[in-house]
Amino acid sequence: MDRRDFLKSAAALAAAPAVLAQKGPNDTIGVAVIGVGTRGYYLFQEFQKIQGVEIRSICDLYDGNLKRAREAAKNDRVKTGKEWEKVMADPDIDVVVIATPDFWHAPMTIRAAESKKDVYVEKGWCTKLEDAKRMRAALKANKTVMQLGHNYNSMAQFHKAREIYRSGELGKVAAVRLYIDRTGAFPEWQFFQTYENPVMPADASARTIDWERFTANATKRPFDAERFFLWRKWFEYGTGIAGDLLSHLWDSANMIAGYGIPETTVTQGGNYFWKDGRDVPDQWNVLMDYPKRELSVSFECTFHNRHYGEVEQFLGRDKTLEVSPRFCRTFEAEWKPEYKDRAAKNAKALAALGYEPQDAPPVPDYSMKRDELQVSSHWQDFIDCARSRATPRCSVDRAFEEAATIFLSVEAYKRNAKVRWDAATETIVNA
Repeated sequence: MDRRDFLKSAAALAAAPAVLAQKGPNDTIGVAVIGVGTRGYYLFQEFQKIQGVEIRSICDLYDGNLKRAREAAKNDRVKTGKEWEKVMADPDIDVVVIATPDFWHAPMTIRAAESKKDVYVEKGWCTKLEDAKRMRAALKANKTVMQLGHNYNSMAQFHKAREIYRSGELGKVAAVRLYIDRTGAFPEWQFFQTYENPVMPADASARTIDWERFTANATKRPFDAERFFLWRKWFEYGTGIAGDLLSHLWDSANMIAGYGIPETTVTQGGNYFWKDGRDVPDQWNVLMDYPKRELSVSFECTFHNRHYGEVEQFLGRDKTLEVSPRFCRTFEAEWKPEYKDRAAKNAKALAALGYEPQDAPPVPDYSMKRDELQVSSHWQDFIDCARSRATPRCSVDRAFEEAATIFLSVEAYKRNAKVRWDAATETIVNA
């Protein structure tokens, strides 16, 4: 091979890290899980179930989390530690799963991309708009396969909802309403290691938690176990309801309808019930407008009542579509004359059971059956794409749209003003 051919070959190899990283169907994919607390431990268990996947490294800052995951690991040779940087430098790791507090997502995702490792990262994607831009650039430059942890993208109900929406049978959709109300005996986000446990571990201390590493990307302050475990309660470490719940519902609605970043946003909220030291609101109401699409999207969330629960409503002129992780169903337009006969029959049947006519719920004209549609899991989709180099269901461009929408709602709240997305400069300005 002459010098010219050699240089051409070298250049081609340097420009094709994704091709070199491609794994065959029989190759084992080495996975590192960074953050094995509540959500991270669940992901750790799910990735262990996937054929051809081996958990080779576990990273966490709390000894109790490390111990639990190590004991549950199927790989006897699994490495454990508190230094995530070593995970990124480990040649045995092909994929990193990032389930840390949100304020660590950006530096870890960028380092993983630069280390030629594929990334599964939990939502919200990050906590700053500039970080989102840097993440997008690093992931695209390194041809990294990235899946954002919005697992509604891999639920059959939402795939069916997308099919219905895009069929046009709803007619013109001018409004989308997103609801998610939560509450329990303890304040929302007060959980430790499992979502059901509201009590801090007895051994939580500066001896068992690496507080210095936790705050290396935040304000330096004295050790505070509550901030370590319940970080969602402070804007310093996350974006509150915006990144935790608005992101879930908005992203899945965006998957269904593909409407992208809102043009303008208004947010109202406050700490109206849980007076537990948090500085993020326990109530969050957002109105997102898409005037060019003649569409508005609203989001409502409260943490003191769950009567309504969770649902996404796509309000079409001809039909209404409702979807959640529990159902996908459509309703005939109530304004149409033929609806009245059906409603009257329903009310009569309920009256026989002792209910008043006004208590008769609307009956869907379609309700998805349990086994009607099969969809692979969100983590299986990610691993499949890590092998094939295909694009996962919730990849980089969708992640950036999610991040920008989160920041629009937060900025509107903090500025107490209507804000606008400047698409040309990718900045948030007052409307």
